[in-house]
Amino acid sequence: MDSSTSSMLNLLWLLLPVAAAAGWFAARRSSAKRPDAFWNYSANFHESLNELLSESGDIPSELFDKLSASDKDTADTHIALGNLYRRRGDVNRAIRLHESLLEKPELGEQVQSAALLELAQDYDSAGLLDRSEATLRQLIETGERLPEAYSALLALHEREQDWKLAIDVANEIERVTGEDRSVVIAHYFCELSQQAKSHGYKEEATKLAAEALVRNDRCARAHMLLADLAQAANDHADVIAHYKQVEAIRPELMPDIIDAWFDALHNTGDKNALRDFISHISDRRNAYSVVRTTRSAIEKLDNAETADRFFKKQILQRPSLKGLRDWAQDQIAISKPGEREKVQIIFTMLDQVVEDKPSYQCGRCGFLGNQLHWRCPSCSNWDSVQPIIGVEGE
Repeated sequence: MDSSTSSMLNLLWLLLPVAAAAGWFAARRSSAKRPDAFWNYSANFHESLNELLSESGDIPSELFDKLSASDKDTADTHIALGNLYRRRGDVNRAIRLHESLLEKPELGEQVQSAALLELAQDYDSAGLLDRSEATLRQLIETGERLPEAYSALLALHEREQDWKLAIDVANEIERVTGEDRSVVIAHYFCELSQQAKSHGYKEEATKLAAEALVRNDRCARAHMLLADLAQAANDHADVIAHYKQVEAIRPELMPDIIDAWFDALHNTGDKNALRDFISHISDRRNAYSVVRTTRSAIEKLDNAETADRFFKKQILQRPSLKGLRDWAQDQIAISKPGEREKVQIIFTMLDQVVEDKPSYQCGRCGFLGNQLHWRCPSCSNWDSVQPIIGVEGE
C-alpha cells in the first residue's frame, strides 16, 4: 500500500465519526421540517458536515443538549470530533466538546475518563501546561486509564525538561503499577548531572551520575558522564575504568569514546597498558572510527608501516565507505604521476558520498542524524539512537 492510499484511509477513519455526527444532526433537522423528507437527507447531511467542519461555524447546540445516559455513541462522536478539531488547530472547540462530556457524569466512568484524557491533550496543544497537568492528575485520581495518563504526564515533564518532576512521576508509576522505569529514571538523573556540569557544579554532577547508576547499573551514559568528569579531574585510571564499562554494556558506542580512551591511556604514561589495549582492539572486528584512531596510536607508538598493516587488515574484516575513502587518500601520495589524478577523483567521489551519509539512526522510528541523541528527537524514545554500523556507516 503506497503512502497516498494509506493517508486516504487514515483520513477516512478520522472522518467517519464526523460523518456520523453530521448525519445525526442532518436527520434531526430534516425530520423536524418534514418526517418523510428522505430525499432531503443527503443535502442536509452535506450541509451539516460543512457546518461542523467550517472555520467559523458554531457547534450545533443539539450535540450538547440531547446527550443522555443512553447516548454512548454520541459521546464517542464528541470525542472523535474534538480530536479532529484539535488536530486541525481549533483547540477552543475541542475543549468545548470535551468539557461538555464532563458536565454529564451520567454517561459513565469510561466516557468521563476518555474526556479527561482528551481534554488534557487539548490543554497541552493550547500551551496550557499547568491545566493539562492538573487534568491528568484528576484522571489519575479516578484510577481509570492509568497507563495513558501517566505516559502523557511523563511526556509533559520531559518536554518541559523538568527532570526532577519526571523522576517523581516515574517513581510513582513504579509504585502504583509495578512497571520498571529504571532505564528512563537513570536518564533523568543523567540530564540533571549534565545540567550541573554545564553550570560548573562538578561535585553535584558526579553525585547525580552516580545516582543514575544506582537506578540502572547498565546505564552507559552515566559511565560516559563520569568518565568526562574524571578526565577533568585528571583521574585517568577512573576514566579508563568507566570506558571499560561502556564497552561491556554497549560496545556499539565505542566510536564515541575511543578518542578519549586513548587520550587517557597516553596520559597515564603506561605503554604496556597502551599496547594491551591495542592488542585487545586488534583481535576484534571494529567500527571504522575505532580502527582509524587505533591506527594513529600505533603509528605514534611504533611506526607507519605497522600502523598500515593493522589498518589494511581491519578494513578487510569490516569493509566500509569511510575505510575505502581513507585508503584511496593514502594511495594518492604513492601513486604514479599518470594514475594520481584518477585516484584523486575516486577519493573525491568517495569523500562526497561519505559526507552525505548520516552517522546515527533510531532503531524505533528510523530517524537519521549526525550526532548521538540519548532521546530520539523524532519519536522521543530513550536509548534507541545508535551509530550506523556497516558499509555505509562505521
